[in-house]
This record gives sequence, structure tokens and C-alpha cells, in this order.
Amino acid sequence: MPNNTLQHVVILMAMQGEASPFIEHFQMPEHSSGLSPALPFRCFQKTIGGIKVSLLTSGLDKQHQVDNIGCEPATLMAHEAINKLAPDLLISAGTAGGFSAKGAQIGTVYASEKYFIFHDRLVPMPGFDQAGEGCYPSLNVNQLAADLKLETGIVSSGSSLEKNVKDARVIDKHSAVAKEMEAAAIAWVANLYGAPFFALKSITNLVDEDNQSETEFVKHFDVAVAQLTEKLISVVDYLQHKTLSDLSN
Repeated sequence: MPNNTLQHVVILMAMQGEASPFIEHFQMPEHSSGLSPALPFRCFQKTIGGIKVSLLTSGLDKQHQVDNIGCEPATLMAHEAINKLAPDLLISAGTAGGFSAKGAQIGTVYASEKYFIFHDRLVPMPGFDQAGEGCYPSLNVNQLAADLKLETGIVSSGSSLEKNVKDARVIDKHSAVAKEMEAAAIAWVANLYGAPFFALKSITNLVDEDNQSETEFVKHFDVAVAQLTEKLISVVDYLQHKTLSDLSN
């Protein structure tokens, strides 16, 4: 695939509210696409230019009727997407917390680089400590990021929106620029299958400022999603007639 132009790109998004502006922009119809009917995931598909784009959202939690956020749904959705849709490229797109000390502002959009980590899988035993953090690889998209004027950095995932001192230590250790809840789980699955994968994350809240992450997330969600949508549209346009090799420098 590195020397073949991209034919099918799958975008994974946790929240319908993150995905809706992109879906509406391209008027993407919903399809079953062979996904298991027992699973809550939704799939929207359309050929955009010369690329088939499939956008999956996590759907609603059957019991609590809220978006299926977090690592568990992301893992299952990635597995389903890779096996049922066989994409040439997998992208995790969504919102995240950022850090003012690292230059982030509300609406800053980062492309992932190097690898993804888990910041809250703390297992202080030899070998398990490193496995807990993961460090699963991100596709090199430095050329794409430079051409689209995207910031880049390591993306960190965990199961809580709340701030935690122990989480911060792991994030600082790897100099991660975004704190979110899905990408590292998807990276684990992508790594198992050898599926090319990177993430695009828009900042809703600044974790290192004196605020409540959940309050800031709600307050700035629309702004962050607008910036994410704009950049995601640009990414799809950029990918036209490109190979995987064209995305790196």
C-alpha cells in the first residue's frame, strides 16, 4: 500500500456531536456496511473525490443513552472497522484536553506523531509498567501536518476526563500534547493488524490551567469541533491521489 494511492479511508469518532458537522458538510448517508447489528456503532459513507470515506461513530450506550466514549468502545470499533471495511488508512478524530505551557489554545488541532500512550494504566511491575503506557506507533504524517499547518505531538489516552496528578506525571514523561480517551486504544488494535493509523485532535480545555476540565469541555466544545471539522475536511482533500509515503517527510 505505501506505493498505491489511497482508496478507502476510515474515520473513527466517539461522539456524534463531533462527527455531525463533517457528515452534514459532505451529506454522507448512513450505511450498515456489514457491521455487526449487535454493536451500537453507526457508519456514514460517501466517495469524496477519488476516495471512499467511511466515518464511524460509537453510537449510544444501550443502558445509559449517552455517547460511547472511552477506550473500550474505541477498541471494539477499531477491530470492527479494520475487519469489515479493510481501510487503507485509519484516522481517530475528536476532541481533547491540551496544555497552555505547550502552546495549546482552545481549538488548536494536533496531528499525532511518534506514538500513542495510556496515561492511567499504572502497573508498577517490570515489563508491565512499559506495557501499561503502550507507546503504540502513529503513522508518520509530518508532511501532511506541515502542508496543512497542523501542530503535531504525542497523544495520550485514558478513561477519565477528570484531572489526576498521576496521569500528569505520565503525560509529562512523554511530553504529550493532547489528553483524550480513545486514540491509544485504537492504536493498539491498529498495531496488531499492521493498519496505518494517525489521530487528529482539537483542544476543548487546557488541563494545566486552574479550571474544571468537564466545564471547559462543554463550554468550548462547539469551537473545538468547528476547528476539527475544518481541518478534517482539509485532510480528506489533501489525501486525494496520495500514497502513505506522501504523508511523511
